[in-house]
Amino acid sequence: MIKVAIPYDIEHRIKQISTERKLSESSIVTNALKYYLPLIEEELEAEFELWDALSDDALSKFENTLEKIKLK
Repeated sequence: MIKVAIPYDIEHRIKQISTERKLSESSIVTNALKYYLPLIEEELEAEFELWDALSDDALSKFENTLEKIKLK
C-alpha cells in the first residue's frame, strides 16, 4: 500500500465529494488514478517517440559530419 500526503484543498474536495455521492474517499482517489494514469502513459509514449526521432536525426547529422571530415 502506498501512503501519500495530499494537499488540504484536494483532501477537502475528496471528502466533500465522498459525502455528496456516498462514495468512499479511497474509491474516489482510486478511480481518479485509474483515469489519470493511462493519460500519462500515452504522453510518455509520445514523448519517447519524439526523443527517438530527435536522437536518430542527431546521429545522422553527426555521421554526415564525420563523413565530411573523412573526405577532406
